[in-house]
Amino acid sequence: MKTKDNTKEILFIDALHESLVNHKIITNPRVIKCGTYYSKERGYFRYRIKCGNIKECPRCRTRVLDFKRQEMLTEQEECLNAGGSLFIITGTLKHRKTDKLKYLQNKLNDSVKKLKNQYGWRKIMKGKSMSTRTVYETDYSLENGFHPHAHILIGLNQDGINKTQIHKTLNNNWRNYTGANLDVTNIDSPTVYVGGKEEYPEKLGSIFRHQKQEMETKFTRPRLETILVSYDQIPEYQNPSLPRETIVKILKEMNQNQSYYFDR
Repeated sequence: MKTKDNTKEILFIDALHESLVNHKIITNPRVIKCGTYYSKERGYFRYRIKCGNIKECPRCRTRVLDFKRQEMLTEQEECLNAGGSLFIITGTLKHRKTDKLKYLQNKLNDSVKKLKNQYGWRKIMKGKSMSTRTVYETDYSLENGFHPHAHILIGLNQDGINKTQIHKTLNNNWRNYTGANLDVTNIDSPTVYVGGKEEYPEKLGSIFRHQKQEMETKFTRPRLETILVSYDQIPEYQNPSLPRETIVKILKEMNQNQSYYFDR
């Protein structure tokens, strides 16, 4: 399979930013300019624009990832060392393939807000021992369409509390809001699963060595973006699951409507 020349030294994130701009998935003027030089010093361009928009900009999202990850791990270690417990609460909602992401994301956002305003949540949070972290993610499947969901990482210092008690306290209300159930997991060691995962390879060249040729049915946003870069960087590339035009349409909807990250 042929590839464009000089790809080994190109950062994947730069190629992705270029693809998202070229396909008008990124339309915010400041995000478009992110990474470009904007000032001169002694005749040379010295400083790059940093838009700071981690929701839309893969460059800035990746740039702050190391800081976010270390901050998370430190807080979790302190919680566990003090005898506390870590839990990940995952909330989904019932949906149909024809549902627009904007509708689903608004419903999910409202449901998380309602959950955190109810008495059971406030009672659990009396034992809070670290910052609560909420991350919104959206998958896409060929069978069911958009699947937005929320991961909430909490650290508690309450003696004897367990995942069964948390689920019993919160799940009925969540089911009333969304028609779906919560999943509660007890974490034994610090994790980067909520808001600290690596999304992309470092170098563009690595996508040429790890191409999936089998049929896929479910896609994360980073996976869709990787396929799009493959279409743009590999002249003969064809994905057996999704054509480029469909991926662009899905990513436009995700970029416009997907929430991302909250420290509460």
